[in-house]
Amino acid sequence: MKRIFFTIYVLIACFVLFIALGVVPLVDHLMMGVEFEEERSEFRGIFTLIIEDLQSIPESSWSGYLEGINHSFDYPIKVVRNSTLDLPEVYRGQYLDGFIVPISDEVVVLLQKIPGTAYSLSLGPLPEIKNIAVIEFLMVILVFVVLAIPVFAWSFFLWRDLLRMEEAARSFGKGNLTIRASVSGFSGIGDLKGTFNAMADRIEKLIASHKELTNAVSHELRTPLSRIRFGMEMVKTGKTKDDQERYFQGIERDVGEIEGLVDEMLTYARFDREPGQVEPDAHEVVAWLRYLVSCEGQDEGARLELTTPEETFESWFDPQYMSWAVRNLIRNALCHATSRVCVSLVCRENNMILYVDDDGTGIPEAHRVRIFEPFARLDDSRNRKSGGYGLGLSIVKRIAIAHKGTVTVDDSPLGGARFALTWPKNVSPAGRG
Repeated sequence: MKRIFFTIYVLIACFVLFIALGVVPLVDHLMMGVEFEEERSEFRGIFTLIIEDLQSIPESSWSGYLEGINHSFDYPIKVVRNSTLDLPEVYRGQYLDGFIVPISDEVVVLLQKIPGTAYSLSLGPLPEIKNIAVIEFLMVILVFVVLAIPVFAWSFFLWRDLLRMEEAARSFGKGNLTIRASVSGFSGIGDLKGTFNAMADRIEKLIASHKELTNAVSHELRTPLSRIRFGMEMVKTGKTKDDQERYFQGIERDVGEIEGLVDEMLTYARFDREPGQVEPDAHEVVAWLRYLVSCEGQDEGARLELTTPEETFESWFDPQYMSWAVRNLIRNALCHATSRVCVSLVCRENNMILYVDDDGTGIPEAHRVRIFEPFARLDDSRNRKSGGYGLGLSIVKRIAIAHKGTVTVDDSPLGGARFALTWPKNVSPAGRG
C-alpha cells in the first residue's frame, strides 16, 4: 500500500507544484495589468484630493502639509522631483499624460505628476500583510495535508481490492478453480475483476471438460478394445478361413466404432473450446434440407418423412455445422422411433424452426435437460445402435448456441419426442462468428 500511496501522492504533488510554480506566476503576470487598473481606480480619489490641496498652497508649505496627513495613512506620502525619477519605459508615456503609474513593475509605489510643477506625488510603498511568507508557507503545508487525505483513502481501497485480486489469483493458481475475485462496487479495477472471473470461469469449464473427456475416453473405449483383443485371440485359434474372416470383420467394426467415437469427441471438444466459431452465410433452407434428408436414406425399422413449405426461404447459417446438427437429430430419432420419423420446417417471425418428431417412447420430462449434457444416455445398454455415445445431442446444443439459437425437446404429436432446433433467420454480417 505504501508504494501505491507514495507513487500517487508524489505524482499529484508534482502536479500541484507545477501549477503553483509555473501556472500561477504566469497567470499573475498576465493579470498584472488588471491588478494595476484596480490599484489606480482605488487611489485615484486620494491622489486628486491631495494634489488639489498642494496646488492651493505654496510649495514652501508642502512639507508641513504632507507631515500632517501622513499620520492618517498606513503608507508614506511624499513629493519627489521629476528629475530624480527613473520610470519603466512602458509607463513613461502614461506618466507624462498625467495618469497614475507605478514606479516599478512590482506596483508597490504609485506616482502621479503634479500639473504645472517639477514635482510628482508618491504614495507608498503600499502596506502588505504581515508575515505573508509564513502564511503562504502554512497554506502550502495545509494544501498538501488536505491532498493526502483523499489520496490515502483512494490508495487504501485500491490496495485492498488489489490484495483481494492477488489472493484470488494465488488461490486459483494453486488449484482452487472455484475461487473468484471480489472487489467493492465502486472500485477502479471492477473491469479487471470481471475479466479475471470470466477467465477463471472459462478455465474451470475447460479443465472440467478435459477431465470429463479423459474419463469418458477410458470408459467408452474399454468395450471395443476388449472386443478387438478377444477377436485377435480368436483369429489365432480360428480353425477355418471363414472363422478368421468373421473375426476380422468384427475387429473392423470395432475399429470403425472407435473412429466414430473419436470424431464425435473431437467435434465436441472443439465447440467446447471455441464456442461461436462458425461462419454463417445466406443459404436457401428448403433445398438444403431436402438434400440433407435424402442423403440419410431410410432406416430398416422407421420411415423418414419431410414436410416443408411450398415457398423458399433464405436464412443465415453455417451449412457444414448445421448439417451436422440436423443429421444428429435425425439419426437420434431413427434410433428411437418405432416406425416413423417426420422432419418439418417452419418460418415464424424472424426465426427458422426445424422439428424432428418420432413415434418412439419419448423422453421423460425430468430428463429433457440432462440429455443435452455430454455423455448423457437414457439408454444404459451398451448397444450403440440405441445407446449412442452420449455426445450427439450435446454437439447439437453447441452448434445451436454458436448460431445464437436453441434446441429443446418436448412431446411429439406422433407420440414420441419432438426436438425443435431454432435459429435466427437473418444475421447481419457484423454478428457472425
